[in-house]
Amino acid sequence: MDSKLTSKQDKVLRVIRDFYLENGEAPSLSELQGMLSISTKRGVVSHLEALEKKGFIIRTSEPRGIHIVDESENEMVYEYLVGIPILGYANAGTPLVLADEQNLGILQLDRSLVGRKEGLFALIVKGDSMNMRQIEGKNIEEGHYIVVQKDAEYENGDAVLAIVDGSATVKNIKSDEDMVILYPQSNNPIHKPIYLDINSNSIINGKVVKVLDNPNL
Repeated sequence: MDSKLTSKQDKVLRVIRDFYLENGEAPSLSELQGMLSISTKRGVVSHLEALEKKGFIIRTSEPRGIHIVDESENEMVYEYLVGIPILGYANAGTPLVLADEQNLGILQLDRSLVGRKEGLFALIVKGDSMNMRQIEGKNIEEGHYIVVQKDAEYENGDAVLAIVDGSATVKNIKSDEDMVILYPQSNNPIHKPIYLDINSNSIINGKVVKVLDNPNL
């Protein structure tokens, strides 16, 4: 890789990297044009072409198809961090926390931790109704972050995010022809299953794919 960048090229690269970390995706040409105060999209493309020629990015034909190159293992790989928005709280107990989308910041994850999954968002767990349930060896405990894949396919026994009476709850799921059961997995016997008609207005909003410690606890 040719490490000699002009000051403008360095700025373009830093803007792309910062956008990646904050949003979990590359900026569009229009967004880059605005952030860099470049008069034409062709001017933006010229900088991208230079960065690609010098080996700092890879471009594809996809929308937002700019990928930053890392040479840590002497081979080209896509940018290693992805930003996942924290959209609020999920109650691991009686579903009392209103499912209002919030903006509580961005989690920055090594992309290898979530692969190429799309539609990811994070929530903060409240309650202990799932504290004996593990995802990849990590218990769903109060204060932890859960990463949810929106609209992912799920099977009986999966941990899911459900919206019940307008409130968000995380539970295991079991369904049959006429009923959905959202059931806890806890060492606290107070928690009981929730039984829903298959045609109820409740929504299964996504599948829990990862649990992350909160170091601020």
